[in-house]
Amino acid sequence: MGFQMQSKVRFITIGYIERRKGQDLLIDAIELLSKDIKENAEFILIGDNTSHLAFEIANRIKDFNYIKMIGSVSRDEIHRFLDNSDIMICPSREDPMPTVCAEAMMHKVPCLVSDAIGTAACIKNEYDGLIFKREDVNDLYNKIKWCINNKSKIRKMGEKSFEIYKRYFSQNVFETNLLKYVEEMV
Repeated sequence: MGFQMQSKVRFITIGYIERRKGQDLLIDAIELLSKDIKENAEFILIGDNTSHLAFEIANRIKDFNYIKMIGSVSRDEIHRFLDNSDIMICPSREDPMPTVCAEAMMHKVPCLVSDAIGTAACIKNEYDGLIFKREDVNDLYNKIKWCINNKSKIRKMGEKSFEIYKRYFSQNVFETNLLKYVEEMV
């Protein structure tokens, strides 16, 4: 599961393409990357691509062979994409607790997240994931560049991110917390 040895670092972003989810910020950051950095990266955007923003992004990236916008896919396909990805990018402007991050961690894929999402509270920067300042395109750019320049550290980060999944998001933890909550209510 998780990290696959490949020549390029594969970044994945999953979610409905809309302003709140911040995919436009991601494209802004990618455009800042130098040619040699871009040659060592692949970016995959998965999610409903029928919004106005999705059409704008599709137009912006039409000539970029290192960015693919896939559209909506099945749950099984999401798991296959995660199994073949190195980093999950969640560039949201706001998102209390995106499930895609927990899913990525379940697949031992570390997350690069905005500090505007709840998952950021679980991550130790450059240890089990990466955090960038909300809406700061330069910070996101620098974190993407860090991933490409530190490819050898990504696998270890993925292993550590799996620990976050087990500690906070696994079914056992959910059931235990739910039981505690029900007992407190009774």
